[in-house]
Amino acid sequence: MKHVHTVQTSKTLLLTTLILASASAKATQAESSFYGSLRLGADYVDSGTADDAVNGRDYLSRVGVKASIQLAENITGIGKVEYGLRGDDGVNFNQNQKAGMRQIYVGLKGDFGTVTYGSQTIIWHQYVRSAYFSDALDSLRQGAIRDDDMLQWQKTYHNWKFGAAIQTEQQDGDSIDQYQLAAQYQAHGLKLQAALAADQQGENTGNLYGVRAWYDISDSLTVSAFYHLAEDDFDIYKGNSSGNVRLVSAKESGKVGGVTSCTDEERSTAGLYGKWRQGDNQVHARYAVNACEVKGDVSSIKVEYIRYFSKKFRLWASFEQLDNDTTRLPSTGENMSELQLGARFDF
Repeated sequence: MKHVHTVQTSKTLLLTTLILASASAKATQAESSFYGSLRLGADYVDSGTADDAVNGRDYLSRVGVKASIQLAENITGIGKVEYGLRGDDGVNFNQNQKAGMRQIYVGLKGDFGTVTYGSQTIIWHQYVRSAYFSDALDSLRQGAIRDDDMLQWQKTYHNWKFGAAIQTEQQDGDSIDQYQLAAQYQAHGLKLQAALAADQQGENTGNLYGVRAWYDISDSLTVSAFYHLAEDDFDIYKGNSSGNVRLVSAKESGKVGGVTSCTDEERSTAGLYGKWRQGDNQVHARYAVNACEVKGDVSSIKVEYIRYFSKKFRLWASFEQLDNDTTRLPSTGENMSELQLGARFDF
């Protein structure tokens, strides 16, 4: 009987060991998910020239893979790869053209917060700027959305959220090209945000500042105000406002007006934003002014209506008017407007 009991005990221990080993193996397997967002439509740009026309558009469609793996009790390894589907012209789908990299990073997540390294959305953009509209483009903004070789850290603590980043890019003799700091406080429908991007590249070492405030008036209505200021020697993004890709391209061609690029000038962006959502219908609008110290101002009014057929599928229509201040620099060109119609399918 003793021998039988010993054998049964051994079998039980062996079975338990196999179960624990199997559970441990499953726990260390990486979990991944594929996702995508198709954003297609058309626009009509009135630029005051004979080239005005209806154009097919891709509005920043993308596909990607997210992955995570449990490394320890409170530590998770994370990674992401994302490609944009636009062609080389930056606007349309082109057959047989390669997709462009948007994000690729790896990182760790735990009680210390989240640390990531690679090509990713910058801290400054995450805290004081956001893609308000369905095309994911905002015609008036400072700096870039994503950048390469960024080491970022974010941590949430009660009502606070903090972020920091450094960038080491290019063989230019600078160990750090820029660093960024950001903070957010949120409570009782109020959200306050501030961010700093400090240029450390080359001889010019200016700063880019940003503040933004949000307030939920009700469950249906949200308002926001923001202010961004780039010093004249903040040139890591060459003064590019990174605005609406079609309007900026038109401006850079010298044919029409649009968002002014204020390289080597102090430049600011100030605006008001409001969003109303009721059921499957949403209307939101923004008024903003992009001010250049020498070249003058560009003001923008943009209104968009969205119809949600589900959480994953929606249609939108938007209109934007851009007005140039020609009193200081008549060569800024004609005023412009753009009408968009599009569909978005997230999966």
